[in-house]
Amino acid sequence: MQKIRMTKFKKVTCIAIFVVALFCIVILLLLFKVPAESIQSTSNLPASLQGKTDFDIAQFYFNSDDIRGGVYDIIKAQEYYEKVIAENPKENNLVWYQSGRIDFINGDFDLALDKFATQLAYHGDEIPNVYYMIGLTYGYRARQTNSPEDWKHAEDNFKKSVELLHQAPWPYVDLAWVYFSEGKYNEMKLLLEIGMNYGSNNPWLLNMYGLALLNTGDKTMAREYFLFAQELAQEVTVEQWGRSYPGNNPDSWEQGLFEFETMIAKNIELTN
Repeated sequence: MQKIRMTKFKKVTCIAIFVVALFCIVILLLLFKVPAESIQSTSNLPASLQGKTDFDIAQFYFNSDDIRGGVYDIIKAQEYYEKVIAENPKENNLVWYQSGRIDFINGDFDLALDKFATQLAYHGDEIPNVYYMIGLTYGYRARQTNSPEDWKHAEDNFKKSVELLHQAPWPYVDLAWVYFSEGKYNEMKLLLEIGMNYGSNNPWLLNMYGLALLNTGDKTMAREYFLFAQELAQEVTVEQWGRSYPGNNPDSWEQGLFEFETMIAKNIELTN
């Protein structure tokens, strides 16, 4: 079946929606950094954090319990993760993973990959999401380098993530993003059909499937899936958006949701 040939503008539009659709971590506005002057002495901790472990304090500043408008400071979070690592690098089975996620947010992809490798070396598959983050990191680095090797590493690790987290829709979404980037539209379509068994009402998944259909010649059906994705995306609240992007800056949630809805609308325009 002949693939749709898109203009440069349309191709950029499709790529943009993939970037918005990525889950992990954030993704759309993750590269917003907290100013260095926000670092404070540990003696100035809020009363609620007094007596807490360094890891708990790091978690508070990184995730902020996923509450919009809460304290969010990835510089402080990293500071406390590093204290945990310095004290005992092997004891906590989550600290290398969390610290690596912050490096990813900051665009330090090589450092993030090193920390994820250490996470696996010390704790194996105890935190299976590490494969998702490795795939995401290689994928983002591949967008900069256009390296076939990086895309292959991204593909392999997302496949591992699908294997371990097969009932979660997000690994399917992001493996599909890699297939799209590699021009593997048929593989993308088949993968998403499996993923929809676990996320048939997930607007991210449905939007991606629409793109797979669009690039395998089924423009009419692609439009139906884009419209369905649009309908479901309009029901997503800002707080639900934020819970879908743990570790992301709460100040970006509203804008992120708006961008996602806007990109779906642009994908619908491609089917006119």
